[in-house]
Amino acid sequence: MNKGHSLQWKLTLITAFMVIASCLCTSYFVSKSAMLFFVEIEESAITMFPKENSVKDAYADIQVALDPEVAFTDTVKNASVEFWTKSLLITLIIILISSFMMYFIMEYALRPLQKLGKQIREIQGKNLQRLVVLNNGSIEILHLTNAFNEMLKRLSDTFSAQKQFSANAAHELRTPLAVIRTKLEVFEKNKSPELNDYKETIGMVRLQIDRLSHVIDLLLEMTELQSAKRSDHIRLAEIVEEVICDLAFVGDKKGVRLLQKSGDAQITGNDTLIYRAIYNLIENAIKYNHEGGEVAVEIKESDEFVSIVVSDTGSGINKSDWEYIFEPFFRVDKSRSRDLGGAGLGLALVKEIAHQHGGDVRVLQSSKDGTQIELILQRERKHYR
Repeated sequence: MNKGHSLQWKLTLITAFMVIASCLCTSYFVSKSAMLFFVEIEESAITMFPKENSVKDAYADIQVALDPEVAFTDTVKNASVEFWTKSLLITLIIILISSFMMYFIMEYALRPLQKLGKQIREIQGKNLQRLVVLNNGSIEILHLTNAFNEMLKRLSDTFSAQKQFSANAAHELRTPLAVIRTKLEVFEKNKSPELNDYKETIGMVRLQIDRLSHVIDLLLEMTELQSAKRSDHIRLAEIVEEVICDLAFVGDKKGVRLLQKSGDAQITGNDTLIYRAIYNLIENAIKYNHEGGEVAVEIKESDEFVSIVVSDTGSGINKSDWEYIFEPFFRVDKSRSRDLGGAGLGLALVKEIAHQHGGDVRVLQSSKDGTQIELILQRERKHYR
Protein backbone atom coordinates (compact mmCIF):
# COMPACT_ATOMS: atom_id res chain seq x y z
CA MET A 1 0.00 0.00 0.00
CA ASN A 2 1.42 3.34 -1.06
CA LYS A 3 1.31 5.72 1.89
CA GLY A 4 1.22 9.46 1.29
CA HIS A 5 3.07 12.13 3.19
CA SER A 6 1.92 12.95 6.70
CA LEU A 7 -0.17 16.02 7.44
CA GLN A 8 2.76 17.43 9.42
CA TRP A 9 5.04 17.29 6.37
CA LYS A 10 2.37 18.73 4.10
CA LEU A 11 1.71 21.69 6.38
CA THR A 12 5.46 22.26 6.77
CA LEU A 13 5.99 22.26 2.99
CA ILE A 14 3.05 24.60 2.45
CA THR A 15 4.43 26.98 5.08
CA ALA A 16 7.92 26.77 3.53
CA PHE A 17 6.57 27.62 0.09
CA MET A 18 4.67 30.57 1.52
CA VAL A 19 7.82 31.82 3.31
CA ILE A 20 9.89 31.38 0.12
CA ALA A 21 7.36 33.31 -1.93
CA SER A 22 7.13 36.08 0.67
CA CYS A 23 10.91 36.40 1.05
CA LEU A 24 11.55 36.38 -2.71
CA CYS A 25 8.90 39.02 -3.30
CA THR A 26 10.26 41.14 -0.48
CA SER A 27 13.87 40.79 -1.71
CA TYR A 28 12.86 41.59 -5.26
CA PHE A 29 11.01 44.77 -4.37
CA VAL A 30 13.69 45.90 -1.90
CA SER A 31 16.46 45.25 -4.46
CA LYS A 32 14.49 47.00 -7.16
CA SER A 33 14.02 50.01 -4.94
CA ALA A 34 17.71 49.99 -3.99
CA MET A 35 18.79 49.80 -7.63
CA LEU A 36 16.60 52.73 -8.53
CA PHE A 37 18.05 54.62 -5.60
CA PHE A 38 21.62 53.78 -6.71
CA VAL A 39 20.86 54.92 -10.24
CA GLU A 40 19.55 58.22 -8.97
CA ILE A 41 22.70 58.70 -6.85
CA GLU A 42 24.87 57.79 -9.83
CA GLU A 43 23.16 60.26 -12.12
CA SER A 44 23.34 63.02 -9.50
CA ALA A 45 27.01 62.35 -8.79
CA ILE A 46 28.04 62.25 -12.46
CA THR A 47 26.58 65.67 -13.11
CA MET A 48 28.88 67.07 -10.46
CA PHE A 49 32.04 66.02 -12.32
CA PRO A 50 33.48 67.91 -15.35
CA LYS A 51 33.67 65.99 -18.58
CA GLU A 52 37.50 66.14 -18.62
CA ASN A 53 39.69 66.31 -15.63
CA SER A 54 43.47 66.53 -15.84
CA VAL A 55 45.62 66.06 -12.85
CA LYS A 56 49.09 67.41 -13.11
CA ASP A 57 51.84 66.37 -10.89
CA ALA A 58 53.47 69.40 -9.45
CA TYR A 59 56.85 67.80 -9.75
CA ALA A 60 56.43 65.76 -13.00
CA ASP A 61 55.64 66.37 -16.61
CA ILE A 62 53.25 63.36 -16.75
CA GLN A 63 49.49 64.15 -17.16
CA VAL A 64 47.15 61.49 -15.95
CA ALA A 65 43.65 61.54 -17.34
CA LEU A 66 41.01 60.20 -14.94
CA ASP A 67 37.36 59.26 -15.80
CA PRO A 68 35.27 59.66 -12.62
CA GLU A 69 32.04 58.42 -14.32
CA VAL A 70 33.45 54.94 -14.97
CA ALA A 71 34.81 54.61 -11.44
CA PHE A 72 31.54 55.59 -9.81
CA THR A 73 29.46 53.30 -12.06
CA ASP A 74 31.64 50.31 -11.13
CA THR A 75 31.19 51.10 -7.46
CA VAL A 76 27.37 51.20 -7.82
CA LYS A 77 27.30 47.89 -9.71
CA ASN A 78 29.49 46.18 -7.13
CA ALA A 79 27.30 47.49 -4.32
CA SER A 80 24.09 46.29 -6.02
CA VAL A 81 25.52 42.80 -6.66
CA GLU A 82 26.69 42.54 -3.07
CA PHE A 83 23.29 43.72 -1.82
CA TRP A 84 21.45 41.15 -3.98
CA THR A 85 23.79 38.33 -2.89
CA LYS A 86 23.38 39.11 0.78
CA SER A 87 19.59 39.37 0.36
CA LEU A 88 19.43 35.89 -1.17
CA LEU A 89 21.65 34.48 1.56
CA ILE A 90 19.54 36.04 4.31
CA THR A 91 16.36 34.77 2.58
CA LEU A 92 17.75 31.24 2.44
CA ILE A 93 18.68 31.35 6.13
CA ILE A 94 15.20 32.62 7.06
CA ILE A 95 13.55 29.84 5.01
CA LEU A 96 15.63 27.10 6.62
CA ILE A 97 15.11 28.38 10.15
CA SER A 98 11.36 28.99 9.69
CA SER A 99 10.81 25.56 8.05
CA PHE A 100 12.72 23.81 10.83
CA MET A 101 10.72 25.63 13.51
CA MET A 102 7.42 25.10 11.67
CA TYR A 103 8.01 21.32 11.49
CA PHE A 104 8.20 21.05 15.29
CA ILE A 105 5.39 23.56 15.81
CA MET A 106 3.15 21.45 13.54
CA GLU A 107 4.13 18.32 15.45
CA TYR A 108 3.03 19.96 18.70
CA ALA A 109 -0.17 21.33 17.16
CA LEU A 110 -1.13 17.95 15.63
CA ARG A 111 -0.36 15.93 18.76
CA PRO A 112 -4.04 15.88 19.92
CA LEU A 113 -5.06 14.66 16.46
CA GLN A 114 -2.48 11.86 16.68
CA LYS A 115 -3.82 10.86 20.09
CA LEU A 116 -7.34 10.86 18.66
CA GLY A 117 -6.24 8.60 15.81
CA LYS A 118 -4.53 6.21 18.21
CA GLN A 119 -7.64 5.88 20.37
CA ILE A 120 -9.83 5.36 17.30
CA ARG A 121 -7.59 2.55 16.04
CA GLU A 122 -7.95 0.79 19.40
CA ILE A 123 -11.76 0.70 19.11
CA GLN A 124 -13.10 -2.65 17.91
CA GLY A 125 -16.55 -4.06 17.26
CA LYS A 126 -16.68 -5.49 20.79
CA ASN A 127 -15.99 -2.19 22.60
CA LEU A 128 -18.10 0.36 20.74
CA GLN A 129 -19.25 1.70 24.11
CA ARG A 130 -15.71 2.97 24.73
CA LEU A 131 -15.62 6.73 24.21
CA VAL A 132 -12.69 8.75 22.93
CA VAL A 133 -11.36 11.12 25.60
CA LEU A 134 -9.13 14.15 24.93
CA ASN A 135 -8.39 16.51 27.80
CA ASN A 136 -6.70 19.15 25.65
CA GLY A 137 -6.74 20.28 22.07
CA SER A 138 -8.20 22.94 19.85
CA ILE A 139 -11.91 23.62 19.55
CA GLU A 140 -11.98 21.87 16.17
CA ILE A 141 -10.39 18.71 17.62
CA LEU A 142 -12.89 18.72 20.50
CA HIS A 143 -15.79 19.09 18.06
CA LEU A 144 -14.39 16.20 16.02
CA THR A 145 -14.06 14.08 19.18
CA ASN A 146 -17.65 14.80 20.24
CA ALA A 147 -18.95 14.01 16.76
CA PHE A 148 -17.04 10.73 16.71
CA ASN A 149 -18.38 9.75 20.15
CA GLU A 150 -21.93 10.48 18.99
CA MET A 151 -21.35 8.31 15.93
CA LEU A 152 -20.01 5.52 18.17
CA LYS A 153 -23.14 5.71 20.32
CA ARG A 154 -25.40 5.48 17.27
CA LEU A 155 -23.41 2.53 15.93
CA SER A 156 -23.54 0.79 19.31
CA ASP A 157 -27.30 1.30 19.56
CA THR A 158 -27.77 0.06 16.00
CA PHE A 159 -25.65 -3.04 16.54
CA SER A 160 -27.47 -3.80 19.79
CA ALA A 161 -30.83 -3.44 18.05
CA GLN A 162 -29.69 -5.66 15.18
CA LYS A 163 -28.39 -8.25 17.62
CA GLN A 164 -31.70 -8.26 19.49
CA PHE A 165 -33.62 -8.36 16.22
CA SER A 166 -31.59 -11.35 15.00
CA ALA A 167 -32.14 -13.19 18.27
CA ASN A 168 -35.89 -12.55 18.13
CA ALA A 169 -36.05 -13.55 14.47
CA ALA A 170 -34.20 -16.79 15.21
CA HIS A 171 -36.62 -17.50 18.05
CA GLU A 172 -39.64 -16.87 15.84
CA LEU A 173 -38.27 -19.19 13.17
CA ARG A 174 -37.19 -21.84 15.63
CA THR A 175 -40.52 -22.08 17.49
CA PRO A 176 -42.63 -23.46 14.58
CA LEU A 177 -39.84 -25.88 13.73
CA ALA A 178 -39.76 -27.12 17.33
CA VAL A 179 -43.53 -27.61 17.27
CA ILE A 180 -43.28 -29.57 14.02
CA ARG A 181 -40.48 -31.75 15.39
CA THR A 182 -42.40 -32.51 18.59
CA LYS A 183 -45.56 -33.37 16.71
CA LEU A 184 -43.68 -35.64 14.30
CA GLU A 185 -41.92 -37.40 17.19
CA VAL A 186 -45.27 -38.09 18.85
CA PHE A 187 -46.71 -39.29 15.54
CA GLU A 188 -43.70 -41.53 14.97
CA LYS A 189 -44.23 -43.28 18.31
CA ASN A 190 -47.79 -44.13 17.35
CA LYS A 191 -47.56 -47.71 16.15
CA SER A 192 -50.98 -47.80 14.51
CA PRO A 193 -51.91 -44.26 13.42
CA GLU A 194 -55.40 -43.70 12.10
CA LEU A 195 -56.55 -41.44 9.28
CA ASN A 196 -57.45 -38.64 11.72
CA ASP A 197 -53.91 -38.78 13.12
CA TYR A 198 -52.52 -38.21 9.64
CA LYS A 199 -54.93 -35.34 9.00
CA GLU A 200 -54.15 -33.73 12.36
CA THR A 201 -50.38 -33.99 11.83
CA ILE A 202 -50.54 -32.67 8.26
CA GLY A 203 -52.80 -29.81 9.34
CA MET A 204 -50.46 -28.84 12.16
CA VAL A 205 -47.40 -28.97 9.89
CA ARG A 206 -49.17 -26.84 7.30
CA LEU A 207 -50.17 -24.30 9.96
CA GLN A 208 -46.61 -23.99 11.25
CA ILE A 209 -45.23 -23.71 7.71
CA ASP A 210 -47.68 -20.88 7.06
CA ARG A 211 -46.42 -19.13 10.18
CA LEU A 212 -42.83 -19.57 9.03
CA SER A 213 -43.67 -18.16 5.59
CA HIS A 214 -45.47 -15.23 7.20
CA VAL A 215 -42.46 -14.36 9.38
CA ILE A 216 -40.04 -14.71 6.46
CA ASP A 217 -42.21 -12.50 4.24
CA LEU A 218 -42.33 -9.79 6.90
CA LEU A 219 -38.57 -9.97 7.43
CA LEU A 220 -37.98 -9.63 3.68
CA GLU A 221 -40.32 -6.64 3.51
CA MET A 222 -38.46 -4.92 6.33
CA THR A 223 -35.09 -5.45 4.63
CA GLU A 224 -36.36 -4.07 1.30
CA LEU A 225 -37.72 -0.82 2.74
CA GLN A 226 -34.49 1.15 2.22
CA SER A 227 -34.36 0.47 -1.52
CA ALA A 228 -38.05 1.12 -2.23
CA LYS A 229 -38.81 4.08 -4.50
CA ARG A 230 -41.06 6.78 -3.07
CA SER A 231 -42.25 8.78 -6.06
CA ASP A 232 -45.89 7.65 -6.43
CA HIS A 233 -48.72 10.18 -6.08
CA ILE A 234 -51.09 8.55 -3.60
CA ARG A 235 -54.68 9.34 -2.73
CA LEU A 236 -55.02 8.01 0.80
CA ALA A 237 -58.83 7.66 0.64
CA GLU A 238 -58.44 5.28 -2.31
CA ILE A 239 -55.82 3.22 -0.45
CA VAL A 240 -58.03 3.01 2.67
CA GLU A 241 -61.02 1.98 0.58
CA GLU A 242 -58.98 -0.74 -1.13
CA VAL A 243 -57.69 -2.09 2.20
CA ILE A 244 -61.18 -2.18 3.70
CA CYS A 245 -62.45 -4.10 0.67
CA ASP A 246 -59.60 -6.61 0.97
CA LEU A 247 -60.21 -7.10 4.71
CA ALA A 248 -64.00 -7.17 4.50
CA PHE A 249 -64.02 -10.98 4.60
CA VAL A 250 -61.78 -11.01 7.70
CA GLY A 251 -64.03 -8.46 9.39
CA ASP A 252 -67.20 -10.37 8.54
CA LYS A 253 -65.66 -13.59 9.83
CA LYS A 254 -64.82 -11.90 13.16
CA GLY A 255 -68.12 -10.00 13.23
CA VAL A 256 -66.34 -6.62 13.12
CA ARG A 257 -67.74 -3.70 11.16
CA LEU A 258 -65.30 -1.68 9.03
CA LEU A 259 -66.03 2.02 8.56
CA GLN A 260 -64.25 4.64 6.44
CA LYS A 261 -64.96 8.18 7.57
CA SER A 262 -64.89 11.20 5.27
CA GLY A 263 -61.60 12.85 4.50
CA ASP A 264 -58.82 12.55 1.94
CA ALA A 265 -55.26 13.73 1.34
CA GLN A 266 -52.53 13.26 -1.22
CA ILE A 267 -48.93 12.35 -0.49
CA THR A 268 -45.88 11.31 -2.46
CA GLY A 269 -44.38 7.95 -1.54
CA ASN A 270 -44.51 4.25 -2.29
CA ASP A 271 -48.10 3.12 -2.76
CA THR A 272 -47.29 -0.53 -1.97
CA LEU A 273 -45.68 0.39 1.36
CA ILE A 274 -48.48 2.79 2.30
CA TYR A 275 -51.00 0.06 1.48
CA ARG A 276 -49.08 -2.39 3.69
CA ALA A 277 -48.94 0.07 6.62
CA ILE A 278 -52.67 0.81 6.53
CA TYR A 279 -53.43 -2.88 5.97
CA ASN A 280 -51.42 -3.92 9.04
CA LEU A 281 -53.09 -1.31 11.25
CA ILE A 282 -56.63 -2.27 10.22
CA GLU A 283 -55.90 -6.01 10.31
CA ASN A 284 -54.41 -5.64 13.79
CA ALA A 285 -57.50 -3.70 14.92
CA ILE A 286 -59.74 -6.50 13.61
CA LYS A 287 -57.72 -9.28 15.24
CA TYR A 288 -57.81 -7.80 18.73
CA ASN A 289 -61.38 -6.54 18.57
CA HIS A 290 -64.50 -7.97 20.16
CA GLU A 291 -67.14 -9.80 18.17
CA GLY A 292 -69.65 -7.25 17.04
CA GLY A 293 -67.11 -4.45 17.38
CA GLU A 294 -66.10 -1.70 14.97
CA VAL A 295 -62.99 -0.40 13.24
CA ALA A 296 -63.09 3.17 11.91
CA VAL A 297 -60.49 4.89 9.71
CA GLU A 298 -60.23 8.68 9.48
CA ILE A 299 -57.85 10.84 7.42
CA LYS A 300 -56.78 14.23 8.78
CA GLU A 301 -54.59 16.98 7.31
CA SER A 302 -52.25 19.63 8.69
CA ASP A 303 -49.79 22.04 7.08
CA GLU A 304 -46.90 19.58 6.82
CA PHE A 305 -48.31 16.16 7.68
CA VAL A 306 -51.22 13.84 7.03
CA SER A 307 -52.51 11.48 9.70
CA ILE A 308 -54.52 8.28 9.38
CA VAL A 309 -56.31 7.42 12.63
CA VAL A 310 -57.46 3.82 13.07
CA SER A 311 -59.92 3.35 15.96
CA ASP A 312 -61.20 0.04 17.33
CA THR A 313 -63.48 -1.14 20.11
CA GLY A 314 -61.11 -3.74 21.54
CA SER A 315 -59.98 -4.28 25.11
CA GLY A 316 -57.22 -1.66 24.90
CA ILE A 317 -53.48 -1.58 25.57
CA ASN A 318 -51.76 -0.85 28.86
CA LYS A 319 -50.15 2.58 28.81
CA SER A 320 -46.82 1.08 29.87
CA ASP A 321 -46.78 -0.88 26.59
CA TRP A 322 -47.56 2.02 24.26
CA GLU A 323 -43.93 2.76 23.42
CA TYR A 324 -43.05 -0.91 22.90
CA ILE A 325 -45.84 -2.23 20.67
CA PHE A 326 -44.06 -0.86 17.59
CA GLU A 327 -40.81 -2.69 18.38
CA PRO A 328 -40.05 -5.88 16.44
CA PHE A 329 -41.42 -9.11 17.99
CA PHE A 330 -43.11 -7.34 20.89
CA ARG A 331 -46.48 -8.78 21.91
CA VAL A 332 -48.89 -7.46 24.52
CA ASP A 333 -50.40 -10.94 24.99
CA LYS A 334 -48.01 -13.59 23.65
CA SER A 335 -50.37 -16.54 23.94
CA ARG A 336 -53.21 -14.68 22.26
CA SER A 337 -50.90 -13.38 19.53
CA ARG A 338 -49.75 -16.90 18.70
CA ASP A 339 -53.34 -18.14 18.59
CA LEU A 340 -54.15 -15.35 16.12
CA GLY A 341 -51.05 -16.06 14.04
CA GLY A 342 -49.20 -12.87 14.98
CA ALA A 343 -45.43 -12.68 14.68
CA GLY A 344 -44.95 -9.33 16.40
CA LEU A 345 -43.69 -7.67 13.20
CA GLY A 346 -46.81 -6.04 11.79
CA LEU A 347 -46.69 -2.80 13.79
CA ALA A 348 -42.89 -2.70 13.59
CA LEU A 349 -43.22 -2.71 9.81
CA VAL A 350 -45.73 0.14 10.06
CA LYS A 351 -43.21 2.16 12.07
CA GLU A 352 -40.44 1.61 9.52
CA ILE A 353 -42.72 2.57 6.63
CA ALA A 354 -43.75 5.74 8.48
CA HIS A 355 -40.10 6.69 9.06
CA GLN A 356 -39.34 6.10 5.37
CA HIS A 357 -42.08 8.63 4.54
CA GLY A 358 -40.91 11.29 7.00
CA GLY A 359 -43.47 10.43 9.66
CA ASP A 360 -44.16 8.23 12.66
CA VAL A 361 -46.83 6.06 14.31
CA ARG A 362 -48.14 6.36 17.85
CA VAL A 363 -50.97 5.43 20.20
CA LEU A 364 -53.31 8.38 20.66
CA GLN A 365 -55.39 6.82 23.41
CA SER A 366 -56.32 3.39 24.69
CA SER A 367 -58.75 2.13 27.30
CA LYS A 368 -61.10 -0.77 27.92
CA ASP A 369 -63.43 0.82 25.33
CA GLY A 370 -60.88 0.68 22.51
CA THR A 371 -57.67 2.03 21.03
CA GLN A 372 -56.75 4.80 18.60
CA ILE A 373 -53.50 4.52 16.63
CA GLU A 374 -52.30 7.40 14.44
CA LEU A 375 -50.12 6.91 11.36
CA ILE A 376 -48.36 10.20 10.50
CA LEU A 377 -46.97 10.77 7.01
CA GLN A 378 -45.30 13.77 5.42
CA ARG A 379 -47.80 15.35 3.10
CA GLU A 380 -47.16 16.10 -0.57
CA ARG A 381 -45.08 19.20 -1.24
CA LYS A 382 -46.09 21.73 -3.87
CA HIS A 383 -43.16 21.06 -6.19
CA TYR A 384 -44.32 17.43 -6.52
CA ARG A 385 -47.61 18.49 -8.12
